[in-house]
Amino acid sequence: MKKVKISILAFAFGAFVMSCSNSETEHETETHETEVTETHEEVEEVVSAATVAKDVDADEFKSLFESGNGTLLDVRTAGEVANGAIEGSVNIDFNGPNFKEEVAKLDKSKPVYVYCAAGGRSGQAMNMMKDMGFSEVYNLVGGYGNWPFK
Repeated sequence: MKKVKISILAFAFGAFVMSCSNSETEHETETHETEVTETHEEVEEVVSAATVAKDVDADEFKSLFESGNGTLLDVRTAGEVANGAIEGSVNIDFNGPNFKEEVAKLDKSKPVYVYCAAGGRSGQAMNMMKDMGFSEVYNLVGGYGNWPFK
């Protein structure tokens, strides 16, 4: 009779250990899957928010806007533009009252190549556009004054 009780007790104990073991394993798997999902969503959020905002020299600036279908943006005053501009550029005066509203009308998914007279205003415009969600903005270092292709 003692043999039967011991066998039943051993079986019950083994079943208990196995059930605990399986539930811990399942729990660990569920936790791991959740962590992977959260990490994937975080990565997607970072990738979708990625923006290129870069200062470039005249050669790279010219090469970039000639190879793409973006917008060439001159942020100088009308008086400055009257003295010369890069062919094909759109003028929106950085110091104008509606600068931000006018820039917001541009296609944010396409590159923007921005310049001013010396690079200061266009650098500020580049940073503003980055904050507005533009995907790519390139600033001409030294501005139109440093443009050798006149």
